[in-house]
Amino acid sequence: MPSALHPQAKFDPIPPDLDLSALVEKTPNFDYVVRIGANHIHELGYEQFEKLVLLHVVVGGKPLVIEGWNKYLPPWLFSQAWLEDNVGKKRECIILSLQSPCTNLWQRRMLGIW
Repeated sequence: MPSALHPQAKFDPIPPDLDLSALVEKTPNFDYVVRIGANHIHELGYEQFEKLVLLHVVVGGKPLVIEGWNKYLPPWLFSQAWLEDNVGKKRECIILSLQSPCTNLWQRRMLGIW
């Protein structure tokens, strides 16, 4: 049971009959994410890809999905063994506040905001 110190958002499952296309079309701040294949990055070249990221992600503030990127990464990277070797096995407890801005000193400490 969530306490007052640890509130939880209500979980509403996504209905199986959700019309995603209609939702994106009728909601002004919704848009489909731009996707690019990892092989297309090699065709673009480093400078053009850098421009794409700058304009779309940095300036535009929108996500860019790179499909197939996993094929270019070594299979051991980000495995459980890699994570334990590079990050450690210590579990971290993260507490997020639903209040914004965070003015309570206790909340500031918990969120690491000073």
